[in-house]
Amino acid sequence: DSQDQLVNMACATKEELNESHAGGDDVASLNSGDPYGAVLWPAASAVSDYLMTVVAEERPSKSLEGLTILELGTGTGLCAMTAALGGATKVYATDYEDVPLRLLEFAALNINSQQGEDDDEAKEGKHKKFTAIETFLFDICDHDTPLPSADIVIAADIMYEKPTGEAMAHRTFEAFQAGSRVLIGCSPGRPGRGRYLQVIKTLLPGVKTEFIEVDGRTCSGDRNELICGEGSTSVTSTPRALKVNLMDLDPKQY
Repeated sequence: DSQDQLVNMACATKEELNESHAGGDDVASLNSGDPYGAVLWPAASAVSDYLMTVVAEERPSKSLEGLTILELGTGTGLCAMTAALGGATKVYATDYEDVPLRLLEFAALNINSQQGEDDDEAKEGKHKKFTAIETFLFDICDHDTPLPSADIVIAADIMYEKPTGEAMAHRTFEAFQAGSRVLIGCSPGRPGRGRYLQVIKTLLPGVKTEFIEVDGRTCSGDRNELICGEGSTSVTSTPRALKVNLMDLDPKQY
């Protein structure tokens, strides 16, 4: 299926991909060994819900209107699309992979395009909001590249390893120093979360840098074993309640 294809792409070398598509169009590839951003994880839903039920609701407009939102590691793009639907003026959806960005661009163009879902006016309204989304490549571990400017920086489930946890801590500090609010969602069992907390507490000693548990939900559907191993609490046969870790750092509170 399509998920197995993504895993095979991640595990293949550039030369192997080009050989398998000899004579065809250029092939979008995933960096070796990293298919995780091509599927949905619980933290994306939790961050999306938080944007709409907390961040938007605390604003006079009860929306995200007037805000520029930057998503790091957009993956499937759920958070970016939620921000756009919430009225954000500009949404920068970034990833260090090209494939997730293409998936997001396709989704933004085709979401709810199936016959019978929404009337034409509703579809047009959604598509107009999605024009606020701009995608581009950005690697949080490339510290020579500065963080794009935004009112709010969001990230969901990108701390798969200790190095990405550490890199996210430095990006959090960078955003906080620039006056950006930072929202981070992390599903249970992410190896990089501990390292993130170690580093961010050092970088922001006077700031309450703690994750809180918020209500989330598991994802459903089959997963390739390389994406989701046996015993994972993030995926169930049908969606169910799941506690997700979330951090909300607002410089205006300090």
